[in-house]
Amino acid sequence: MLSHIALVFWRGILQRRLFTTLNVLGMALGMATFLTLALIVRYEFSFDRWIPNAADIYRLDAFSTHEASVSSIRLIDALHAEHPDWKATAVMRGFSGATVSARGNAWDVFIARTDAHLFDVFALPLVEGDPRTALGPDGVVLTRTQARRFFGRDHDVLGQTVDLTQKGHTERLHVTGVLKDLPANTTPQFDLLVPSSAAALHAYDLWEMSTSEIWVRVPPDIASRLPDLLNGIVQRHAAGLSSEDAKSFSIRARPLTSLHFFDATIGWGGADRRLPVILGVVGLLALGAGLVNFVTMSTALAATRAREVAMRKVLGATLLTLGLSFTAEAVGLALIAAVLALVLTELTLPWIATLSGWPVTLDFAFAAPLLLASAVIGGACAGAYPSWILSRFRPAAVLASTRLPGSGRLGSHLREGLTVLQFSFAVTLTICTLVIWRQTHLLQTMDRGFHQSGLLMDYLPNTPSERQRQQRLVDLVRGIPGVTGVTVSDDAPGGGSAGMTFDTTRPGTATPPLLAVIGTQSSTLPILGARLLAGRLFDTSHDYDSRPMPVAPFDGFLTGQTWTFGMHNVVLNESAVRALGFATAASAIGTPITVHGKDVQTIIGVIVDMRFRNSRASVTPALYYAVSGPISYGVLSVRYDHAPENAIRAALATVWKQVYPESALNLRSVGDIIDNDTRPEQQRGTLMIIASFVTLSISCIGLYGIAVFNVRRRLFEIGVRKVLGATAQQVTRLLVLQFLRPVLIANILAWPIAWWVMRNWLSGFDRRVSLSPLYFALTALVVLALAVVTTLLQIRRGARSAPAIALGSP
Repeated sequence: MLSHIALVFWRGILQRRLFTTLNVLGMALGMATFLTLALIVRYEFSFDRWIPNAADIYRLDAFSTHEASVSSIRLIDALHAEHPDWKATAVMRGFSGATVSARGNAWDVFIARTDAHLFDVFALPLVEGDPRTALGPDGVVLTRTQARRFFGRDHDVLGQTVDLTQKGHTERLHVTGVLKDLPANTTPQFDLLVPSSAAALHAYDLWEMSTSEIWVRVPPDIASRLPDLLNGIVQRHAAGLSSEDAKSFSIRARPLTSLHFFDATIGWGGADRRLPVILGVVGLLALGAGLVNFVTMSTALAATRAREVAMRKVLGATLLTLGLSFTAEAVGLALIAAVLALVLTELTLPWIATLSGWPVTLDFAFAAPLLLASAVIGGACAGAYPSWILSRFRPAAVLASTRLPGSGRLGSHLREGLTVLQFSFAVTLTICTLVIWRQTHLLQTMDRGFHQSGLLMDYLPNTPSERQRQQRLVDLVRGIPGVTGVTVSDDAPGGGSAGMTFDTTRPGTATPPLLAVIGTQSSTLPILGARLLAGRLFDTSHDYDSRPMPVAPFDGFLTGQTWTFGMHNVVLNESAVRALGFATAASAIGTPITVHGKDVQTIIGVIVDMRFRNSRASVTPALYYAVSGPISYGVLSVRYDHAPENAIRAALATVWKQVYPESALNLRSVGDIIDNDTRPEQQRGTLMIIASFVTLSISCIGLYGIAVFNVRRRLFEIGVRKVLGATAQQVTRLLVLQFLRPVLIANILAWPIAWWVMRNWLSGFDRRVSLSPLYFALTALVVLALAVVTTLLQIRRGARSAPAIALGSP
């Protein structure tokens, strides 16, 4: 029986080459799109799962108001005191200002300072060194990439020395271990692991100072009780905290495997969970479109095989044999489509990875079962209808008929319903694609409140001696040909390194809002291109416009020094004006406000909101003040014009080496900063464009196949209409309208779904496009036009056929 089914299957392919090609191609496109997006979704949900015992590792977040990914170093002491059997470690966050020198060269690195217990928690793969001794005093553990970078090789480097400079302090370290490069799907990323003494780790020993990532690895029985075990631990070890402040602290145990998505919800990096979920849904829609097209074409083909079924039943075929034959043929075609989908995925993945940024490759162990299941399910669905309908035809009636029996109203309605479903997928995806593309374009081109082109940024070294060299650097950079402005501030595009918020009040207000207090030079706002709404900007000829700051707020907080903000003239952004309750920007000018309950400031100007950070979030209300001396945690901003960027970068590197020879220069252009900020939306938009194109292509392939089938089936009807006086144009118009009906219904069904999905998605943006009816109307026009183009040629050919030929067709 198997050989007979195989023979019939092969003959069917040869006899129905057009329909078979369309069927397999549509299914393959749907499978390939689904597989590509499934690989991306799998990658996103695989973060950190490669780490041994990842399910038992937790990050402990201690916070009083808003949760962050860092905690106080004091938490580690409290854990050791109450749970000495736990394998706990404190990993300090990296500092971009750290510099490694080796063989006469210097590089910026991202380091993690840790205690000696890190490898007890994270069993990271060492290719050289012993995890029990690698984190000893004066040691350093490198990744293989960094070993090649520093020494030109990634083996036999144990005992080599590097000089690490951070905060003006240089220490000589010996290589005690080499790690395998951490996969891209790893949350704790670093270039170097630097073991530190307990004293160094406890440099900022305050509950209010969140500077450390606290990790524990505990067995499942303890993990289930972590909330209870951690409850009240801050209050029991609250040295330095008032009882009221201690009560406000909370501790949450966050599983390592959840951090990739969780950190995005608290604004500390990570990735938006909605992105892989959306891509997964899109992949399922593409696969659904391919399956629907496959089933639709299979039902149409089945109606042409009535006489074949009748002859086979006359020759003794049973219902079971016919059912197995139809199902096996459908599964066979689906398997061919699966093989083609594998080939298409393998060919397109490098291109997709380049466009989208996801480092995914084809994993046959994952792809093969997925495509096999899709092929079997699709084949079974496609084979079920002909097995049920055709195998029940009466042979005598079929063979005696002069025309081929069809599948009746049931088959016609089924095919029309499947076409509606298929185009509903395509219309929904196309509308979503248009909205996402427009939103991405808005994020890339929107007014961010400052002049974006020709601006380079870098973080400045921050020790007291390094701060004193800021003015020398500024003077040298100002002399570079092409540089039109240079300034230092503690906030800039891409984010500053030491932004702090303080409660700020104006006369007559009860609840003081929190304003970000940002230190600048008097030249900062003009150089950034800030736009004035009311009042004026800083001018050194005015008293209190630019004053020294003996102790910076952030330094005072770290060291516990008493600091005073002093009296300044200040500039607010428009968000701060609204937060303080002013009716207009002009009404704020000249008003005194109080920062932190003790320092009175006078508002001299209001500027347009400058959006330096996440384009999704709203702009933080901000207060700008000017400093006449060095700025703590400063960011260098260099404005240039009429000069190549590469030349400016090279000149800056030369000047930087003169002023900060111990630190590496790491310039970023504002264009790159904005690109990094909008990359998730670009990735989403790129993949949505591809998926909607594929889904529309599948739908059009299916519609073309149905058009070919229906025109051939209706040649007799066309002949009758023409004998009765209908013209070819009238017949064409009638058939086109009949084919467009399911497409119109699909639009009506898809519009509310697309509107609901996009409304929810856009709600996550502070600045967003409106859901204009134009997106829906344009999609409808495009889809209708594609449907007309797809079917018109075949319809016109049938409408122009001679009546004598049409009436003589079976």
